[in-house]
Amino acid sequence: MIDRSKATRAVFVGTCVLVVTVLLLSLVPTTAHAAGKPGGPKAGQNSGKNGGKSGGKARPTVVRGTLAALPPIVQPGAAAADPQNTGSLLATFTPANPGQKVTLERRTPRGWTKYATAREDAWGSAAFAPKRGTYRAFTTSDKRMWVTGTVTTERWHADFEDTFSGTELNTTVWNDQKREHESVYAPRTCARTSPAARRVQDGVLHLGVAADPDYAGQACSYVNKGVAGTSTYMLNSQVATEYTRSFRHGIVAARIKPQRSKGMHSGFWMLPTGTKYVDGDPQGGTEIDVMEFFGENGRGTETIGSHVHYYEANWKKVTLGSTFPEARRSLGEGKNWWDEFHVYSVEWTAHEYIFRIDGREYYREAKAVSQVPQYLVLSNLTSDYELKNLTADKFGDAAQVDWVRVFDATSRQASKVSSGRRAA
Repeated sequence: MIDRSKATRAVFVGTCVLVVTVLLLSLVPTTAHAAGKPGGPKAGQNSGKNGGKSGGKARPTVVRGTLAALPPIVQPGAAAADPQNTGSLLATFTPANPGQKVTLERRTPRGWTKYATAREDAWGSAAFAPKRGTYRAFTTSDKRMWVTGTVTTERWHADFEDTFSGTELNTTVWNDQKREHESVYAPRTCARTSPAARRVQDGVLHLGVAADPDYAGQACSYVNKGVAGTSTYMLNSQVATEYTRSFRHGIVAARIKPQRSKGMHSGFWMLPTGTKYVDGDPQGGTEIDVMEFFGENGRGTETIGSHVHYYEANWKKVTLGSTFPEARRSLGEGKNWWDEFHVYSVEWTAHEYIFRIDGREYYREAKAVSQVPQYLVLSNLTSDYELKNLTADKFGDAAQVDWVRVFDATSRQASKVSSGRRAA
């Protein structure tokens, strides 16, 4: 079940007006500027500065605020954990003020009452997991209150879920996709996929890379960008819902702790049913890379990538997206990607893709939007271009997947975001 918003309403507080505009799927916030404390006290005086003057008077710093109602896709942590069923509310204020208190208020018959508090993170965001109701959030800056718009939450229901319980992968849902020593597109000349490279243990799917026992003692020759090399023959992990589950739009999420090792890359992605593309027409199917991670680079700048690919004639690939350094703001203090689970998600609608980590948006793409059913893929692969960084001592490393969920697998828009606007 998805969140619903109420009609836009005008709230008069003293002599100032807060106009709350409810926007579906718009994370480009307008300005939230409350002329006084929520609940009725009179407005304070402008006291901040933003580096400019107007009529000889200093202006307050403008703070923009949004409140997003999302499914339970905010769950960072070092250990595996059961997925949550209470939806997520994410209050975000710009510019960010890490450590600043954010107060969440719930509408009651007696008016707005304090429900919970949290602190802004490096994104300027504070996450909450409330019960059903109508909410708004506020923070302070320059002795002023800044209030988001309102959202109404309901209980979310996952249309698909796998928490990888037990000791075996559920093969009625997942299958090992065959990729046998590919040498044309995305060459993996020295690898093939095999169930022997993956395992399920303690509620987690481990996606690994291993030496191929069928080629023990043999060297694999490959060429990357004209440079020849040799490698051990390897087994890779790649499981998919290719024959069992497909989805057309919705919010697709997975809680993942990626591998540390360089020379392999873990991924959570989607492919069109039948793995068929229509040349030059992304509406006929795309590759949606929700998350890719390429291991430790030794510089402490590692980050995730998100991409959308489609193809012109003769397998000419068109790529949108990038790697996103700003996603590192989600890492815990002193932590690396391989130390923590995070929820990686894409909200895929008929009009756009919105990529998030723990509910924080870092990439939005309105081009190349697929309109056909697509299936889920989880993998840890060794491509020819990264083999020079792969040594046998890294074969024990693995990416870990705690759970996978899909919400609102229809063409409807699922999330709901409201933004405040500066008082007149």
